[in-house]
Amino acid sequence: MPRALALATCALATLLPFAIACGDGTADAPPAQGGSTATPEVTNPSVSPRLDPPASKYVVRVEELGTNWITDIPSTLVVDGDAYAKTSVFSSEAEGKKLLQSWGYEGGYQTGYTPEGRETAVLNGAYWIRTECHLFAQESGAKQAYDYFNKFAAAQPGMAPVSMAQVGNQSAAYVMTLGTIGKSSVNAVYHQVLFRRGNLVCVVLTKGAEPFMKVDPARNLALISDKKALGQLDTPEPTPTSNYTPAAGN
Repeated sequence: MPRALALATCALATLLPFAIACGDGTADAPPAQGGSTATPEVTNPSVSPRLDPPASKYVVRVEELGTNWITDIPSTLVVDGDAYAKTSVFSSEAEGKKLLQSWGYEGGYQTGYTPEGRETAVLNGAYWIRTECHLFAQESGAKQAYDYFNKFAAAQPGMAPVSMAQVGNQSAAYVMTLGTIGKSSVNAVYHQVLFRRGNLVCVVLTKGAEPFMKVDPARNLALISDKKALGQLDTPEPTPTSNYTPAAGN
């Protein structure tokens, strides 16, 4: 998985092999191709729990994906406010610290999963995954963070909104076509789902081959995190592999 597609939060700056600068676009364009085609499962959009740390409890675990996935250890990180403020999600470290403090940021966790077979598997319908969750002291702060991250995601050059049934209290979905799968001529497609449930904000990003990918896999993964937030699934804490350190230049 490349290191830096514009996810709406911390992993934004770490998922592609190069940084994508923020643009000035909006999410007002017509929905792009790649939206949901399935009859979706919907959780109660009106329930807003006050969730306790750590954020890692709500992230999708590799055990929940089946047998054909490998955890991307370098991308499995505990995120703290000081390091998070340094990422390119914010215009400066000072702004990042100011906003995170005003939102009541309590910490986050991110991880990634690679399909067994890597590019060969992806060319046959598998996909890479990046996911992260962030907790805030109150729902009001999570709402502000969600709005900021959603605006950031929508402003990325090449990012287009796609139709998707709601996840959590608020949600949005985007698609971007960028590059190819390995050395093949098959286009690579990224789907990003951002949602908020109570004081929790999560992001899921998938990368797969254009002929196979819709937003549904990313939404289904987001739904796992949402069900954890609602107490419908167990929330064991994964073991972190490292502390978060921003990549150089982010």
